[in-house]
Amino acid sequence: KASAHRKQKPRLPGHVFARETPDVDCLVVNLQHVQCSWDKEGTPEVNYTFYGGFSSNLSECPTYLSENNTNTGCKQPYKEAERFQTFYSILQRGQQNRSKKYQLRTKVKLNPPTNVTAKNESDSNLWVRWIPSTFPKIDCVQNEVRYRINNRKWAAFQVHSGVNVYCINLPSRSSLYEVQVRSRISYVCGESDFWSDWSEPVLWGSNNSTEPNQMLMPVWTPVLYVVGAFILILLVMMLLHHERIRIIFIPVVPKPSPKLHNIEDWFQFPKGLKESFNYNERPCIVREYCHVSQVSVSEPESEWDQSNSCSSSTTTVLSEEGMGSV
Repeated sequence: KASAHRKQKPRLPGHVFARETPDVDCLVVNLQHVQCSWDKEGTPEVNYTFYGGFSSNLSECPTYLSENNTNTGCKQPYKEAERFQTFYSILQRGQQNRSKKYQLRTKVKLNPPTNVTAKNESDSNLWVRWIPSTFPKIDCVQNEVRYRINNRKWAAFQVHSGVNVYCINLPSRSSLYEVQVRSRISYVCGESDFWSDWSEPVLWGSNNSTEPNQMLMPVWTPVLYVVGAFILILLVMMLLHHERIRIIFIPVVPKPSPKLHNIEDWFQFPKGLKESFNYNERPCIVREYCHVSQVSVSEPESEWDQSNSCSSSTTTVLSEEGMGSV
């Protein structure tokens, strides 16, 4: 019993074990103030006192951020170009405190751009314009534009520093465009690791080509198919009809055969027209006369004259004509 009594540890009444002081994160917001928060792991159960500043002379937080009456953050005053200096903070409760120092040069978060507009101008392009958040030098702000069509996937494009306009080439009026813009400090003035939140979305165009038309398409598609098939059949019938008329009035000339017997067989004449070509004509006999010199009637015919019938015929005719003239 004595040994067991020695192993027991005395416990003070009403004793509460100390909780670990939460970590603090600080960020320069729109180059207007330093905002520090210690609710990364949830809202603390107790209130803490915050001290901060860019020098060794720290001051208590002038404006606390709270949730359910519990301090969760602080807004600390900021002056121009102080972000290039070291910032110090102390979070304290009773005898417990936690100190930390920060390099805030890359920890700047601007407010979203304002007055974002989308307008289709005379060149048929969609021009997006905006006004950056408060900043003394416009060249220090880098912007990014994103847009999507008919609620599809976003497409993002970065804009050069100091440019507050973006062009979407030849947009479709039958589609719905949704545009947003965000900004951050560019490398010209010490690039920040944080982008601002996206601006309020701006809509342009119409959404007539989305779900309503897609519901009507299955209904109209069969009708279009039937009408198209009917028109195709009608065209084929008209073509065949006119082709038949063309064959009757303008018959096709067949390819001639190597052995020609009758030239009339080349053409496909109607029966009545073909019979009109069957007529007889009295033949005309044609003889060939050869020119020979005149000889005496009493002279005997030469062997050459006897062998040539056309010569004897000619000689006889000439002799008779000569005697008649005498």
